[in-house]
Amino acid sequence: MTISVGQKSANYDLIVPNSAIKSDTNGKFVLAVTVKSSPLGNRYTAKRVSVEVLASDDNNSAIVADLTNGDYVITTSSAPVSSGDMVRMADNQT
Repeated sequence: MTISVGQKSANYDLIVPNSAIKSDTNGKFVLAVTVKSSPLGNRYTAKRVSVEVLASDDNNSAIVADLTNGDYVITTSSAPVSSGDMVRMADNQT
């Protein structure tokens, strides 16, 4: 994916929506979803992953983080979510 910021354009490995990036006294982070299989089905847990923002526009940010393409990050929730919380995936995953 390519993001254009001002006059510059570059390719970045990880692009996330701006709504996924949170910050606190320890810096910027995203909440990634980890999956654990159980006899009753998959269990999803939120995990804090520190990020460095390389560039951003009105909608997305290019980041460096311990994530891979295809990892799910939490962008919105119906209730506050913290690292370690169990979460439920939305039905319309895209």
